[in-house]
Amino acid sequence: MTEPARSLREKLRALGALPAALSLDSATDAASGPLTQPEIERTPYSEPEPLPEPDVEAYLPGFWQDTPEGRIFVVERRYELDYVHGAIPLRRTLDVSGEVIARIGRHAGLSAVPPERVLYLDTETTGLSGGTGTYAWLVGIGHFIDGGFRLRQYFQTDFGQERALLRALSDYLVHFDAVVTFNGKTFDLPLLETRFTINGMVHRSEPQTNVRQLPHLDLLHPARRIYKDRFSSCRLGELEQQVLGLVRHEDVPGWEIPALYFRYVRNRRFRAVLPVFEHNALDILSLVTLTSHLCDFFGGDAARSAEDRFSLGRACEVDSLDTQAVANYRAALELGLQPALQHDCEQRLSLLYRRMGRWEEAQAVWEMVARRADNRQLYPYIELAKYHERISRDFARAIQAAHEGLALLDRHHILYGAASIADREEMLRRIARLEQRHDRASAPRRTRSTIVAVISP
Repeated sequence: MTEPARSLREKLRALGALPAALSLDSATDAASGPLTQPEIERTPYSEPEPLPEPDVEAYLPGFWQDTPEGRIFVVERRYELDYVHGAIPLRRTLDVSGEVIARIGRHAGLSAVPPERVLYLDTETTGLSGGTGTYAWLVGIGHFIDGGFRLRQYFQTDFGQERALLRALSDYLVHFDAVVTFNGKTFDLPLLETRFTINGMVHRSEPQTNVRQLPHLDLLHPARRIYKDRFSSCRLGELEQQVLGLVRHEDVPGWEIPALYFRYVRNRRFRAVLPVFEHNALDILSLVTLTSHLCDFFGGDAARSAEDRFSLGRACEVDSLDTQAVANYRAALELGLQPALQHDCEQRLSLLYRRMGRWEEAQAVWEMVARRADNRQLYPYIELAKYHERISRDFARAIQAAHEGLALLDRHHILYGAASIADREEMLRRIARLEQRHDRASAPRRTRSTIVAVISP
């Protein structure tokens, strides 16, 4: 028997393409379009919300400080006095002489400040050029307290927290009588003063808000007096390597710090600025141990090599400590300097002797340099000519020294270059003047000798 024809609906149901309960009204005939599955209620798919990024308190120890201007986060760490930064323990800074600190800072007010009342300060900012558009988003400070060293970092977690940061900082400044920075005279302190002023937070009744009124030791300047001719630069990082024995690994460069902060403000990912906190902490600790090193150096304890002694002698001479300068110059020459430094040291020592009126010692240096077989220094001949003209009044020896200087110029005119022309003309004028003085001084003696010879029986 022939099987009766089945409709398309029946065939699809037999194949399982349509559920058995599907009614004729809900099914679609092939002629009216494609078949669709029955609508079922589904929840639209969406990406799960990311977990909130941990902020500063998840990474660094500290606390939220409430101020009348709002809240600010303060990172706080403690270091024991035996903690060694580079090659120097922190406790050595407690033993430095107030007199030496005042000398290297060139501020008498530093001499009487107890070590516990000295604040070490460094800022991280939104720009490196200063100006009213630049502000400090991280201010690091450190000081000795309770047998240790406390390091605090005031962190501006958003643009609107500057007044809170400045308020928290100014409330803390009242406990200190001096401040130590590196290049703070040019950058950090003027910047903070500007921000206090712009925010209307400088008042006569609150002098602590003006950090520039505190006696200030800017370590950049004494470091330059010692190391400007010895190192490729006097940046803090260079000094750390050369004199503190500290090498930073994977340290964030200073020029990158503003961009890192702006990135943090945009995406709130604190890990972007976490290296800056380590950078700032190292800066503060370096201020402490560099203070110790420079005080030891200027006090003479850290000066070991001939170059050290020569550098210290120059610094003493600038500070009008002539006796100490002489002692250091002589020590440098005894230890042995490279030729260029030796020539400089000998000249400085001789001219210092001259200024002190120690003529015999000055003359001895000039004679030693002038008689040296390979000497090409012109100054000893000029100084000997001056000495014999004005002090010993021996015009013949003055003329001899001037002629020796002229001969040196003629032998080595290529070495001296264009300057030798002016030097030679000056030496010729000196010789002419000396010969005139010599003739005038000797003429009366010849006349008296003649008269005596005539009237003698």
